[in-house]
Amino acid sequence: MTKSSGRYSNNKNKKVKYIIVILFLTLNVIRAQEAPAVQVIARSLPERVLLRWAVDEPSAWKKANEFGFLIERHTISRNGIAVIPIEKELLVPVPLKPEPLEAWEALATQEQNATILAQALYGDSFETSVPGSAMGSIYAVNDELEQRFTFALLAAEQNYEAAKLAGWAFEDASVKAGEKYLYSISVAIPEEMTLTIEKGSVYAGPELYEELPKPIGLTSSFGDGLVTLDWNFDLLKGIYTSYFVERSKNATSFEQLNGVPIFSAQESNNTKEISLSYTDSIPNKMNYYYRIKGKNAFGETGPSSEVVSGMAEQKLEFTPRIYKKEIPTDDEVVLFWDFDPKGNDLISGFEVRQSTSNKGPFETVKSAIKALDRETRILGLKRVNYFTVVAMGKNGVERESFPTLVQPIDSTPPAPPIGLKGVMDTTGIIKLEWTKNLEEDLRGYRIFRSNNQELEFSEVTQTVLKGESYTDTLQVQNLNREVYYKITAEDQRYNRSKFSKVLMVAKPDITPPSPPVFKNYLVTEAGIQLNWIPSSSEDVVAHALYRKRGDDKDALWEQLMETKKITDSTYLDTSVEQRGVYNYTMVAKDGGSLESTPIESLSVVWQGKSLDREDLKFSGMVDRELRFINLSWRVKDHEVLEYRLYRGEGEDGLKLYKTLEGTTKGYNDVDLEINTNYTYGLQSVLSRGRTSMIQKVNLKY
Repeated sequence: MTKSSGRYSNNKNKKVKYIIVILFLTLNVIRAQEAPAVQVIARSLPERVLLRWAVDEPSAWKKANEFGFLIERHTISRNGIAVIPIEKELLVPVPLKPEPLEAWEALATQEQNATILAQALYGDSFETSVPGSAMGSIYAVNDELEQRFTFALLAAEQNYEAAKLAGWAFEDASVKAGEKYLYSISVAIPEEMTLTIEKGSVYAGPELYEELPKPIGLTSSFGDGLVTLDWNFDLLKGIYTSYFVERSKNATSFEQLNGVPIFSAQESNNTKEISLSYTDSIPNKMNYYYRIKGKNAFGETGPSSEVVSGMAEQKLEFTPRIYKKEIPTDDEVVLFWDFDPKGNDLISGFEVRQSTSNKGPFETVKSAIKALDRETRILGLKRVNYFTVVAMGKNGVERESFPTLVQPIDSTPPAPPIGLKGVMDTTGIIKLEWTKNLEEDLRGYRIFRSNNQELEFSEVTQTVLKGESYTDTLQVQNLNREVYYKITAEDQRYNRSKFSKVLMVAKPDITPPSPPVFKNYLVTEAGIQLNWIPSSSEDVVAHALYRKRGDDKDALWEQLMETKKITDSTYLDTSVEQRGVYNYTMVAKDGGSLESTPIESLSVVWQGKSLDREDLKFSGMVDRELRFINLSWRVKDHEVLEYRLYRGEGEDGLKLYKTLEGTTKGYNDVDLEINTNYTYGLQSVLSRGRTSMIQKVNLKY
């Protein structure tokens, strides 16, 4: 006895036409559109093109059968060159319609799908039962037209010749090598009708021929008197719509098991793969070989899959049960178990398996225990032992007991934990972690905490902690700057290890330092000297000084310096250049990268530096032909308000001769006497009445 399944959906509210979506033409027949349409696919062969189509809505399907279908072929390329203009050809002189009922007789007597299709097209009433569990799982449809539509498409899907008789398939044998075509299938709707059925199109040509692939992913699961075959329908659903299963006893001669192809009646939702399965009832202790073949919508059967094989085995229904254990010494145990005597003839004996965990993995520590034995002695115990007794079936099937725990007397504590480390964040959450102890009977850990490592520690876990990490929470606002932890390990016998090394966890600094205070300032010829009182906070590691132009509202603060010597309290700003107002501020920084609030800015007026002798260049030249002395000068990087020009004759001293504007760069003196020695002096006047030294030059006219 055999059976197959497509793992169908049980939602009875879904209409059968959505099942046909999966079956017919391997594409979605029902579309999110208002107007019905023709859906079409093609199979390109070396010397012909096979076409299959259908209308996707019952009432439109009925009208299309009445009016027939037109097939138009468009030649779009020839030997790789586009055909311009595209050549169009009508392949049928009259619309294709279902053949008369008498034309179906020969095929209907041989193939039940042809009978179903003819009944759907021509029967006065439509009531049918479909053989095969997969097809039979399609439930009844109340509306007769929809029922005809559903079973007609299903039957046509299984028989290409029947589809041609129905006017839903066509073979184009007039194709030429090197040409590619676009086929359009349309319903021959009379012009006077307002019915709309959209045409369907498909791309095909001899050069697009591909051999059918082998089905992949076939797996088998052999049980007691049966085998279940599974394979993935989605992988090749664009090629194969149904499958055949074949079986062999010698891996050479195969016979087909299913008369009706196996297909999927499950709606695809693009999220879960669809699998097909087939169950075959077989005798135990015999090797069988299986393979599958796919069938497409054009009646072609592809190559067979890879072969899977196996043997059905009788189940071992009895399981050992360990009911007692004795521990005569610290190194041995005697296990006692029950096993139904009815199973003695089905097993070759027992094995004992051991693990340090009840979840395994278990290793065989004693084998070849006789089938009639119900106790055994095991040597070489560990600190923690889990044992199972396994009945070894003669057919290779095993039945294993539940694990039982065996622990010899143990007074040896675990080793002290190592690798303890931790960190506290700004919210007071402390995360501790450490290296895992290697004891097989380790039960867990206990955590202890204190605010002073010289005082008593209190346990914070209360119960044994599983795992090698722990999260603690403290109030960061309290006065203690550190907190201390140590841990112990505990085994299954409640033996505790010595404490680990004490871990100190520093609390994060969330309080910024107090700011420094400007004490005074001094404007000198060299620059602006600032004096301040350093921050009073103990954790200060640096002071930073910032400056910006006070007369520029868009100016940004720039850092002038950062001193790591917290006792420094003076800084001379020699980088000021232009006259104006300069603002200064400072912050203090601590070791936790926190900064104090900036101190209130200090505004200082800078009038600029006095002129050095090198900053004022003064020279003169005598022009006797034109009868004048030319005086010229140049000032370096200073804003001059005015110049004072002095003159003296012979041995006389200098007297103020002229006052000139600060933008003047020279002067021609024409008030001269021949054969006279002149001495000129030039002095610049800066802001706030500051003056330069008088530069002199001697000339003879």
